[in-house]
Amino acid sequence: MSLTLSYSHILNQKKEVYKLKKGKITLIGTIVILFVAALLFINNSLLKRDISEVPPSVSPEIQKENEKRLKEVEEIQALLFQENGFFEQVKNKLEEKDYAHRMMLMIYSKDDIRVKYVLDNKGATESAQEEVKSLFYSVVKKNNLNPNSFSIKVGDNDDGPDW
Repeated sequence: MSLTLSYSHILNQKKEVYKLKKGKITLIGTIVILFVAALLFINNSLLKRDISEVPPSVSPEIQKENEKRLKEVEEIQALLFQENGFFEQVKNKLEEKDYAHRMMLMIYSKDDIRVKYVLDNKGATESAQEEVKSLFYSVVKKNNLNPNSFSIKVGDNDDGPDW
């Protein structure tokens, strides 16, 4: 019996030591988590204050250049999209040739205008692409626009949005 008592006594002592270690680990873990959370909170509030104190600045030269480009793009856009304007003429020519289409447009400057026509009812075969480009550039010529300013692509519904 003494052997059994001592074995159970040892087990009880191990359980108590385990409980103490578990409690200490939990306490230390909680303190570490609270410390890290406090540091993150303090750091975050300092960053917000630093960012708000620095006013955004754009140099006057860059601002003037951006305004100039914006005006240029607005003028080009007005010219191209006015009633019976350039793109309406192209649309009419394409519809005469039975091309149902969608158009994507990117205007970077008066010398860099990118147009993509997506053909909805026909495949973008080489002959269809050439015909659409020919119609497009005939309207460019008719309106006395610089053909080198335009970059045109023709695709169909299976094409991606590449330029």
